[in-house]
Amino acid sequence: MTDYKQVADALGNTTWITWCTGATLDDVLAPYGGSHHLVTAATFSEANEDAHFYLEEGIPLLLAGVLGQGVVLLEPGLPFMETDAQVRLSQAGVCLDVGWSDFGPPFVTYREKGRVVVSFEGTGWEYDATPDQETVERWMRTTPGGLEGWQANYGTASLMTAEAIMGAPMDEQWLAREHTCITHRRG
Repeated sequence: MTDYKQVADALGNTTWITWCTGATLDDVLAPYGGSHHLVTAATFSEANEDAHFYLEEGIPLLLAGVLGQGVVLLEPGLPFMETDAQVRLSQAGVCLDVGWSDFGPPFVTYREKGRVVVSFEGTGWEYDATPDQETVERWMRTTPGGLEGWQANYGTASLMTAEAIMGAPMDEQWLAREHTCITHRRG
């Protein structure tokens, strides 16, 4: 069984995480070709170190890796992707997008085939729920953690939901492997 707490702790400095089914690494890389981006390989730990260095320069970084039925996108440091990227990537499946940072509210958005099914603030959805609180809570009940799991810890509930969606765990072994790292080239 996945140790969700250990994975959540490892992800502590991540700003955004997006899990997308039906998307490939080529789908992720498509908009980032050309001379404006540098594509390398890195582990999650290496990407985190690079992100802190690039943060001082104002350069965002994206770590993308294949997992189960799709790809996982991790944005340590500055936000990298625009909302339209998640919409595009969810066209062939679903995307769970979670704001993971301690620097702001933990927003959660779940898309199917490009459409937002639910969107909410992870610790206060009664104040910020799309389309409404009842629909968000109904969706939460269908996830592995259930409503109680989301109430207790949105991070653990997110990881459990992502594992079910992807058909594979984003565990310590996945974080330790090399994945694709994309950064903007310096001018």
